[in-house]
Amino acid sequence: MTIREGLEDAVKVLRKAGIASPRLDGEVLLCHVLHVDRTQILMRGHVLLTDQQSRCFRQWVARRELNEPVAYIIGEKEFWSLAFYVNSHVLIPRPETEILVEEVLRILPGIDHRPARILEIGVGSGAISVALAASQENLQMVATDISSEAIAVARLNAANMGVSERIQFLVGSLFADLPGVFDVIVSNPPYISDEEFLSLPDDVRKFEPSAALLGGPEGISLHREIINDGSQYLESGGYLIMEIGAGQRRRLEDLLRKTGSYANISCRQDYAGCDRVILARRK
Repeated sequence: MTIREGLEDAVKVLRKAGIASPRLDGEVLLCHVLHVDRTQILMRGHVLLTDQQSRCFRQWVARRELNEPVAYIIGEKEFWSLAFYVNSHVLIPRPETEILVEEVLRILPGIDHRPARILEIGVGSGAISVALAASQENLQMVATDISSEAIAVARLNAANMGVSERIQFLVGSLFADLPGVFDVIVSNPPYISDEEFLSLPDDVRKFEPSAALLGGPEGISLHREIINDGSQYLESGGYLIMEIGAGQRRRLEDLLRKTGSYANISCRQDYAGCDRVILARRK
């Protein structure tokens, strides 16, 4: 079987299974089997696949046919132009979450001392903390997650990117056993409501860790806890920066105001025009 024939067979299988992007997914899977880029797939369509390559590709296509995300199959997802290892213990990084990284980097010049101390709650794959550490050397970071499996993935990514020495990883819930106070608290908490969860695509609902998705009845349970307790762990003038879901902006702004601890409350939209990141400054 040639590369072209294998790809066309995969596209037919994935299209029949109702996969939204059968050709793109087939090409990405085949690229990783052959360790080439998509241009090479097109240029080398006449080349025969080895038995081992054909077997691996068929196995991967069968997994995608069952809606398993491509990122879990190949074990990789790009974020902030970096290749992160991912598995089923961590949420797959989304492009819109890069807004969190952008906002942290934007406010860092306003912090009076160096190195700035940053806390990430719910580190998952490590995408946010590793991207920050890779972008700015003069940082001291603490990254926490309730999942030891997620921390293991984040540690591996930090090591792969050469930033392990700038990030302290801790297993724990929210603000448990934290060392000191911080200039920035950043988080992408679970923000899918119980009702919304039922309507998520199968590749998300059935494969990604529900604990990293479900944010309670309204989707803001973790945001509420971070807002209420976060001021104790922020320096005066420090920032709380969180990713949010659709329709949550007003409720979270109200919660921030009611604490009496925050000022300069604002919201940043993503590039699709959706409210994506909420920011507040510690009084």
